Amino acid sequence: MATRPLKLSRWQLDLFVSCPRCFWALKRHNISQPKGYPLALNTAIDVLLKDEFDGYRRQGKPHPLLASAKSEAKLFGDAAKVQEWRNPYQGLRWTERESGHTLFGAVDDILEFPDGSLAVLDYKSSGAREITIYDSYQLQMDVYTFLLQQLGYRTAPKAFFAFFVAVKTDGFNGRLPFRGTLVEVAPNPARVLPLFHQAIALAQSDQMPSCGAQCDVCRWTDEVAPIVTGSAAPKAAPPAAPAAGSAPLDALSIERVLTGSPSVPLTPPASS
Repeated sequence: MATRPLKLSRWQLDLFVSCPRCFWALKRHNISQPKGYPLALNTAIDVLLKDEFDGYRRQGKPHPLLASAKSEAKLFGDAAKVQEWRNPYQGLRWTERESGHTLFGAVDDILEFPDGSLAVLDYKSSGAREITIYDSYQLQMDVYTFLLQQLGYRTAPKAFFAFFVAVKTDGFNGRLPFRGTLVEVAPNPARVLPLFHQAIALAQSDQMPSCGAQCDVCRWTDEVAPIVTGSAAPKAAPPAAPAAGSAPLDALSIERVLTGSPSVPLTPPASS
């Protein structure tokens, strides 16, 4: 029986690497991880940076960050194509001819070298003291470079992060200055296709995989599931002190509360 073609985003491939079980729950059962609070400040900075870099693109000038790093690369000149590749509903998109499965991801920007080769440029804003290239950041560059190659573009053996780090040495005073740093990394697009095939195979499997070693969602779920399902006795917390003027619940009532029995007396027992 033929299986329907699947679509994987760059983020979903990263989820597959970090936690196969959460990825499987998402793609096989449409159950996503709980969402955190939106990163509104990071999103605002991202919008401002795209506007700023686009301004230099329209002028045909190098962004000061590229100029200060003495980079040979310039901003990719096709503004319409950059907007298409930034679109989270389109992005860099490749469909494997043999299977019909699709991999896609939205970039921040693209650089072009004098020989015509392209390199990914990704904006990162941070308040940390030191710049860290996390594994997910590296995979991001690997995937985007792979997608450029699959779309027929020649890529440079490098990619770049434009880090904008908050300067916290001169107070706030109604503004938050940033220090820009260009960081070069070496993308590894060759690892993307095997990961893509492994992720597709798992998404089509009925066998639940193991959790990611560092997955807090799975850790929390594994710890709370026995309590919620009643398959294991919960660890009883010390009973709270009774309100002033009220009598304490008897031992049976406390036990029923801790074990989840529905028949818990709502009033203390009458005194003999």
